Amino acid sequence: MAALLAGTSAVLNAQVEEEDYETRPFQMTFLFPPFSTNGLDNANMVNTISLNLFVGLSGGVDGVELGGFINVDRFYVRGIQMAGFGNTVIGPLDGIQMAGFYNVVGGNAGYVQGAGFINVTGGRQTGLQGAGFMNVVGNELYGFQGAGFGNVVGGKMTGIQGAGFMNVTGGAVRGLQGAGFVNVAGKFENGVQGAGFGNVAGGGTVNLQGAGFFNVADEVNGAQLAGFFNRAGYVKGLQAAGFLNVCDSIDGVPIALISIVRKNGYRSLEIAASETQYAELSFRIGIDKLYTIYSFGKPFGETSRWMYGGGLGTTIGLGVNSALNLEAMAYQELWIGDSRPPWFLYASRLNLHNQLRISYAHKLGGIADLFIGPTLNLSVAHTNPADDIYIPWEPIQPNWAFYDVTYDTYHDTNIAFWVGVRGGLRF
Repeated sequence: MAALLAGTSAVLNAQVEEEDYETRPFQMTFLFPPFSTNGLDNANMVNTISLNLFVGLSGGVDGVELGGFINVDRFYVRGIQMAGFGNTVIGPLDGIQMAGFYNVVGGNAGYVQGAGFINVTGGRQTGLQGAGFMNVVGNELYGFQGAGFGNVVGGKMTGIQGAGFMNVTGGAVRGLQGAGFVNVAGKFENGVQGAGFGNVAGGGTVNLQGAGFFNVADEVNGAQLAGFFNRAGYVKGLQAAGFLNVCDSIDGVPIALISIVRKNGYRSLEIAASETQYAELSFRIGIDKLYTIYSFGKPFGETSRWMYGGGLGTTIGLGVNSALNLEAMAYQELWIGDSRPPWFLYASRLNLHNQLRISYAHKLGGIADLFIGPTLNLSVAHTNPADDIYIPWEPIQPNWAFYDVTYDTYHDTNIAFWVGVRGGLRF
């Protein structure tokens, strides 16, 4: 077997560019070269029908080649090549290549490669590659790659890549990358990336990125959707993440707990007072059309009683120096440093303050905005003493609430409605 491998390697390293071969209608190799009907010249013969009982070495195939274990062809294959274990073509493939374990084509390949483990094309692939583990194309892919683990394309890809774990394209992608874990593209021209964990597009424009954890792109013209984090240079459309969006600029809407837009974003720090909190500090981040709000304040009551909250808002411009803000907020009572519970931070009881508000803001010399406006408020609290054995319930609502009722059907739930007012300075 060592002699067989050495002899095969010497033949494969010959100068195949000369293509000094003859054609034959039929050959059969009985065990391994040179036990062939073409004898010692089989490596220089292109056969219409080639049958190899175990290992075959031919100049090429212009028809059909069937092998029990391995087929090897120096120049090219045009037609069908099938083997129980593997196929190797030093030159191009024009047809169908099927093997139980591997297929290798040194030149360009079209149209179908199917292997139980791996397909490798050194040049351009046109058509279909399907493998149980991995597909590799050294140059360009025009068509489809499907693998149980991964697909790799060295150049550009026009078509579809589908893998159980990862897809990697070094050049530009036009089409679809879908993977169970991660997709990576050097550049995107148009198309979609979808992965269970993350997508990376180094340059160009992607129309849709969807991932369970993160997306990274240069430009997005459509939507970027991630369970945790999105990063893009320019977004035209929707950027939505479970936690964080970051982009240089956006012509659309970012949706996340935190959305950072570097060039045309909106950020402000606000100090306010209302009928429920005599001091409230809020931070807004996002864009004018949609921003998130994070708030921490001191409500009326004991010194250890605080409130934290979050919400969404939008700005409607009324001119150069004035605007309206429409906002929705939800606050929860929090006790800090109280001596009664055993914890420094304590928020056992449900005691929520929900608020819809509109405010008119006017610029003060370009440094700050003075704002004031009405609020519509709803509080929901569990008042049963058993819900909190440390701190008794204290209402959030003022005494002029037009609806204030406690229902004894579930945790003695108190519900109150009232109209209030809120104002302050925004920097």
